[in-house]
Amino acid sequence: MIPMLILYLIKKAKERTFNFKRFFGFKRLLLRLKLGLTVLITTVSYGINEEPVHQISFNVVRNNKIIGSIDIRCETQNDSTIYVLESQIKAKYILAFNIKGKEKTVFKDDLLIYSSVFRKVNNKIKSNHSLSYKNQKYQLEKSGKVEPIGFNEIHRNLVTLYFTEPKGISTIYVDNDTKMVNIKDIGFGKYQVRFSDGKYNVYHYSKGRCVKVEANSSLFNVTLIPV
Repeated sequence: MIPMLILYLIKKAKERTFNFKRFFGFKRLLLRLKLGLTVLITTVSYGINEEPVHQISFNVVRNNKIIGSIDIRCETQNDSTIYVLESQIKAKYILAFNIKGKEKTVFKDDLLIYSSVFRKVNNKIKSNHSLSYKNQKYQLEKSGKVEPIGFNEIHRNLVTLYFTEPKGISTIYVDNDTKMVNIKDIGFGKYQVRFSDGKYNVYHYSKGRCVKVEANSSLFNVTLIPV
């Protein structure tokens, strides 16, 4: 389309009486079109050669105020899918809380083979453990100790809920709590996941994509909104 436009402009310019002001204005326009075409070609070429990478960011909202963010990156390498989640939340409920976290998940052929959680609250480490799949068994490493954990094959964990709707899924692995919990379809594209201490999340989907997460606890409730 852009080359056709350039030819049209050249034809129109030849049809008109030569005018320096119009001529130099046309040259400036032609230069801009060439620059735009170059940027377009470069962008398309880069997009073709770039490895497929997906990233989702959420604002953490409480009482109509943004108190933090969650960034999740998903990459595909050979036959493995890797998720990396980083979060930072600053909230105040009687005391001030500064919460930072990082999680990593690796699936291979749709099987969870590695999961790790690191979380700090006010510079105090609250979670620091990992789960690995070796010799067809899962083992948990925590505080320098490794112990077997009695799970069968895990095909979905909590981080995947930010990307795809869990249709037909009845249980899901919660990395922070190191346990399997039920996931309940409550209708209209909404799914509820209950954790320990009465906490629960409600995930909202539209056309298979997560459009909102409601996180509820005894201290306070927050809403995650995609950026």
